Amino acid sequence: MRALYIRQDSLSAKGASVVRDADKRSIYLLIGKWGRHQDALSLYQISGDLLAELRQTSLGLLPHFDIYYQGNKVGAISKHLGFFNEMIYINNLHWIIVGNFVSGNYKIYHGTTTIMTSRSDGDLREMQIISQSLEPICVCIAATLDHWASGHSQLKNPAQAWHASLKRQLGLRGSRAWHYANNQAWHRVLH
Repeated sequence: MRALYIRQDSLSAKGASVVRDADKRSIYLLIGKWGRHQDALSLYQISGDLLAELRQTSLGLLPHFDIYYQGNKVGAISKHLGFFNEMIYINNLHWIIVGNFVSGNYKIYHGTTTIMTSRSDGDLREMQIISQSLEPICVCIAATLDHWASGHSQLKNPAQAWHASLKRQLGLRGSRAWHYANNQAWHRVLH
C-alpha cells in the first residue's frame, strides 16, 4: 500500500492535475472535464499510457459515470439523493464508499477489505490504496466524489440557497423571509 497525493482543489477542477507519491515524484496525470454528455475524465501514466477513464453517460441532478480500466468497462458510479449523508455503491466492482465526502475523509470497501482510504489535510488529499493495480480506478473515483462535493460546498445547504433566492426576489431581510417561506410551505401543505 502506498500513499498518493494530489492538490485538493485540482481534483474538482477542469484541466490537468498531477498525482504524486510520498517522494513527490509524478505518477499520474488526470485530465478531463465535466458537465456534458460523453465528457470524460482520463488518468494517464506520466509516460503517456491511458490507464483509466470515467465517462459521463447522463446529465442532470443525478449524473451517471461509467468506469473504464485499460479500455474495459469495470463499473459505474452515480450520484444519489442524500449523497452527503449516505454511502455510495459502485456497480460491478461491488465497492462501497463510506465517509464524509464533503470533507474528503472516506474509505472504499470491498466486503470487509479496505480498498482505499482518503484523507484531506488542507491543500493536499492523501489516498492510500491497497494495490498499485487499483490506483487508477480509485483516483478517478476520488476525482468524481470531489467534483460532486465541490458543487455541494458552493451551495452549502440547499435550503439556505432557496431562502436566499426568496429573499432577493421578495426584497425581504432577516427572519421575515424565513417566516414567509415557512408560512407559504405550510399553506401549500394544508390546502
